[in-house]
Amino acid sequence: MNYRYFGDALISKYEDISIIFPDDSTYEETRHVYNRMHDLYPSMIIRTLNQAALKEIVNFITINDIELAIRGGGHHIAGFGSTQGGILLDFSRYNDVVIDENNKVAHVLPGARLKDVDYALCQNGYVIPTGTVSDTGIAGLTLGGGIGWLLGKYGYTCENLVGADVLLATGALVRAEDPGHEDLLWALRGGGGNFGIVLEFRYKLSKLPSVYCGTLEFTGDDIEGALSDLFKYLDNHCPSNLVVAPILHRHESSKECMLSIDFCLSDSIDHSEIKNLEACFSQTIRHTYLTSDFLTWQSWSDERFAQPMRGYWKSVCPEIMGENIPQLLKDWLKKIPGPNCSVMVEHLNPSRREKPGVESALAIKTRNYGILFSARWTSPLDDIEYVTWVKGAASSITNAAGALSYSNYTLDEENTKSSVFSNSDDRLSFTKKKYDPLNVFRRNHNITKK
Repeated sequence: MNYRYFGDALISKYEDISIIFPDDSTYEETRHVYNRMHDLYPSMIIRTLNQAALKEIVNFITINDIELAIRGGGHHIAGFGSTQGGILLDFSRYNDVVIDENNKVAHVLPGARLKDVDYALCQNGYVIPTGTVSDTGIAGLTLGGGIGWLLGKYGYTCENLVGADVLLATGALVRAEDPGHEDLLWALRGGGGNFGIVLEFRYKLSKLPSVYCGTLEFTGDDIEGALSDLFKYLDNHCPSNLVVAPILHRHESSKECMLSIDFCLSDSIDHSEIKNLEACFSQTIRHTYLTSDFLTWQSWSDERFAQPMRGYWKSVCPEIMGENIPQLLKDWLKKIPGPNCSVMVEHLNPSRREKPGVESALAIKTRNYGILFSARWTSPLDDIEYVTWVKGAASSITNAAGALSYSNYTLDEENTKSSVFSNSDDRLSFTKKKYDPLNVFRRNHNITKK
């Protein structure tokens, strides 16, 4: 395959395009994705938003059956932001965010990261509910779902998507919000990158609420009992404007098991909701961090996940927290193989959170919890140890509770599609067949046609 000839032809034809080949000095730096377990070598890396050029590229890969990878932030744990031997469309430089105050819509280019979106919107008093690590790409976050600190008030990121410009495999450019494309807009809300190249995302703007955010640190010895107390509170009493995320980890030097509880409370008059959260524990807790600045809180998790490393994650989203899950979590916490490992529980609270009134393909929207087993390390020699810990921990919860997976936390492995998309399988298959019958856009949690 003569990639060089095709690339040179594009460069000579279009001014607003850049292409990086394997023998270019910037190739080695550019080819990497966040998860260093994916050591991939695309045949060419293309940067452009020129629609005519993109149509030629899609036509070229379709005719020659080349794998296409699309990169926004490049953070997906499965390494979808690159390809081995295929063509990589790198949108990471295209990060503009434009506010349409008249229609209360934010226009966002596909390379924008959460920090770009938050900075542009918050200073004008607006917000889109996004994720919790500011270097994450908004494109992948949205297409996979989008869990964040304003989930209870404004829903998942994907539920706030009101429109998108999508380049299809045929070369047609469609507006997903236009009549006749209802299935496409629905599928973009949590159905992954299966349907086309999104060149612009359009989100509903919401008012930036007042917030009270922080971390509670559990200082007692009975972590299992503390988790049981916490889950009872979350199941029965947690209001929609309080988002809670307990994190289990090991102290780096003492190896002591630790439990901290991150929280974000929005639009509260007296913060009494936090007093109720504290009161659910029968043992001692203490505040270790507090802020009323939403932008500051949005970057609170950055330090834990900033450095690109080797990584393996598994997501388990049970409908309920069974009585034996606290003990299972504590047991696996004791087996953590290294300092950059953790167990994070996300309370999704579907019965109480405010409903955005839109349909989405996101399967986990009916689940009460998400549990993320996360391991990060540096040496390939440690792969087996860390991967084995994550697989064993996730499997124990799945066997105990039965669970779906959250696609943004899920690797591309056997049986992935059924666990990520099971609640929406038939409609997603129909939409895939309608918009991408040749499966051109397959570098994702791929939806097979029926």
